[in-house]
Amino acid sequence: MEGAVMASNRFRAVAISLAVAIAPLSAGQVLAQDAQAPAAPAADPSPQALQTAIAGAAAAAAAQPGFAALSPAAKLAAIQAAVSAALAASGASPAAIGAALVAAVSSGVVNAGVAVQVAAAVAPQMAATVAQAPAVQAALTQNNQSATVTTTAAATAGGAPSVLVSLQSASQPSSGDGAGAGAGGAPAPTPAPFDPCAGVIAAYCG
Repeated sequence: MEGAVMASNRFRAVAISLAVAIAPLSAGQVLAQDAQAPAAPAADPSPQALQTAIAGAAAAAAAQPGFAALSPAAKLAAIQAAVSAALAASGASPAAIGAALVAAVSSGVVNAGVAVQVAAAVAPQMAATVAQAPAVQAALTQNNQSATVTTTAAATAGGAPSVLVSLQSASQPSSGDGAGAGAGGAPAPTPAPFDPCAGVIAAYCG
């Protein structure tokens, strides 16, 4: 009888020991599973917030000392860098960025070519969509400008397509005494500098 009681006590002690050992392990597994669970995607900023970010960044770039005296190419680079940085910091999805850029062109906040350049830098998968948007095409046509988006075989570090953007303004007749004239003696056209402020109604880029 005593042997049976002792055996029962030993069995109970072993069972308790196993329960104590397993409990922390189970808790650790639950914590590990929670840590590995994918985080829910963050919500996009509101369209109004993105418009404010775009307008503020463009205005800040144009407010830099000497901006008005810069060449069109330098103005383009300054505005593109500022707007790209603001949109990248917003955490918005590529689709939201693309929609915000098209809306900014529609409202005259940024030039259509600038919007395409920014899309290529921050949301390359949306660059062609932005360039082909009716509002962007209309703005380009109105300002005698064009934007061509070319997707390359290479991909960015994040796996997005790598794109090249070519911006052009309408050609201007060259001046001179006929040198370089085309057929019939007509002056050969010369490429005009792309003006990133063309079509922008805000006073900061006037």
